Amino acid sequence: MPSSGAARAAQLRQQRNKERRAAASTTPPGAMSRRFLAWAIGGALVGGLIAFSLAWPSGMPFAAYVGLGVAAAWALAAFGLRALAARNAARR
Repeated sequence: MPSSGAARAAQLRQQRNKERRAAASTTPPGAMSRRFLAWAIGGALVGGLIAFSLAWPSGMPFAAYVGLGVAAAWALAAFGLRALAARNAARR
């Protein structure tokens, strides 16, 4: 099926946008960006608060420990995955 001029123009536009995004992304994989830090810290806070709220009926010290544990686990997982991404990018 022959492609129309509009389809070719859209394809060229999409290719230019892709190249522009690739050129704008100067940070290497695994770098600590503001977006990543906000995601890691915000996710840890939200996860810790939800765990704290769910464990609240068990009593105060236990609920605090559960909340801190979940927040620490989230942060550890986020930074661990970031380190793995940096390590994998270095191998390529």
